[in-house]
Amino acid sequence: MPEAPFDHLFVIAPREVPLGGPRVMTVRRTLPARETSLVGAWCFADHVGPDDVSATGGMRVARHPHTGLATVSWLFDGSIAHRDAIGTHALVESATVDLMVAGYGITHSEFSTLDATVLSGLQLWYALPDAVRHRDREFATHAPAPLAGRGVTLRVGLGSLRARDEEGAVLEDASPLVTDIPLHLAQIDLAPGAAVELELDGVHEYGLIADRGALTIEVSGDGDDAAEGAGGAAETADLGRGHLAIPPDGTRRIRVRCGADGDAPEPGRAVLIGGEPLGEDIVMWWNLVGRTHDEIAAFRARYQAEVGAEGEVADAPIEEGTRAAGLAVDAEQFGPWPPGTPEAWSAPPLPNARLKPRGRRGLVRS
Repeated sequence: MPEAPFDHLFVIAPREVPLGGPRVMTVRRTLPARETSLVGAWCFADHVGPDDVSATGGMRVARHPHTGLATVSWLFDGSIAHRDAIGTHALVESATVDLMVAGYGITHSEFSTLDATVLSGLQLWYALPDAVRHRDREFATHAPAPLAGRGVTLRVGLGSLRARDEEGAVLEDASPLVTDIPLHLAQIDLAPGAAVELELDGVHEYGLIADRGALTIEVSGDGDDAAEGAGGAAETADLGRGHLAIPPDGTRRIRVRCGADGDAPEPGRAVLIGGEPLGEDIVMWWNLVGRTHDEIAAFRARYQAEVGAEGEVADAPIEEGTRAAGLAVDAEQFGPWPPGTPEAWSAPPLPNARLKPRGRRGLVRS
């Protein structure tokens, strides 16, 4: 049965989640949420910082696994050292999109660099479509050039975006990075009092993540710009730090503005995410994405055995669908990994109840 469309603008407030580290760094998480688990194929969104690295120890995420997804790092401040099982050793820097496709399985680690004093940005995942989720691993990066208009600067990390500043000047760009499903990711910087109009694909799903400043999102309610079923009235919402605004399905245009109240108004910054609807339910647990509880259990068992945390590799065979997609029975699904590196994280126990699939409307009820 098709899911009902989102017919009104709504805002998801983030929940605070501790991230690993000696003094623990806290992030703001908006995906997955009770209201929705997917925005296009985006299935996970953490808003990071601004974090005083000297006080928290910054990001210290040891080697851990992923399956069936791709990670996207987008920083506003600071830098992170990224290492992964396909031999990548990259410096993740601000205003650069770093894309790691996990495919059938990968491990990676992320540590704040020693020279980083402040860390802020987004850590995002998108689910790979079923037809390609067992594909080979990959890492790619792109530093988009800024597009400047009146009071606004755009950077398009993934997909494409067309916008207009308050004088009607068109700002348009497209990323050269290729993803397995059409996606969008763009940073929007606004001067106090400025606004920008963003043109959207009416058949894609979108979300706007606020980072700083007194931001307001406005969804037009007239003519072709309105979402079907939105009642023909314009909708607005004020956004706090880390909040995720979801426009109604079918929206073709939104306006984002930055307030200029107070003696020293802060510039505004937000990130637009979106893309083609995934059209599939997923099972997501810890750092793994699959389609069933049994898949996740097999992924966990294999990872635990490969890193020496639990059981033997011979007793944790590669999951049947992953083998059928071409991974050899004796392959190191989550490796290899250079010797002498910090110990990998051990996976938590699976819950007693079977994991349930998630869709556009959050948890799928059986």
